[in-house]
Amino acid sequence: MVTRTVNRDRHEIVAVVHTLVWNSSGTHLVLLERAHTGFMDGRHTLPGGHLQAAESMVDAAIREVREEVALELEEARPCCVLPYRGGVNFVFSSTRWQGSAKNLEPDRCASVGWFSRDELPDTVVPWLSKALELHESSDWFFDFSGP
Repeated sequence: MVTRTVNRDRHEIVAVVHTLVWNSSGTHLVLLERAHTGFMDGRHTLPGGHLQAAESMVDAAIREVREEVALELEEARPCCVLPYRGGVNFVFSSTRWQGSAKNLEPDRCASVGWFSRDELPDTVVPWLSKALELHESSDWFFDFSGP
């Protein structure tokens, strides 16, 4: 029998996968208004959630969009990586999907809607502006974890 020693000095992180779901012209994206969670309630965010064990990042992006807003992604392209204290946001982007966006998680989400890239609500989560900036540039990484 092989005994494995766990290194308690290693930092464990939470992996969260989000997707910028754009309309076909790339001018509007789907945002959810968080509610009833105790974390950033009232803020608008992208469809997304925690990566599950043995799940690929792309599979997580597709699953989360399906579970939260009822859209079936035909593609999910990597956009950017945004580490923060205790975790990492992996952001994907897609303009190819099927269905009609609707709120499938009313216990965690007050509303779902399409928002113009140029007229986002003032209540977007703090990292979304940086993700959009990186999406429009050749950069892909920004560290929110601080010193």
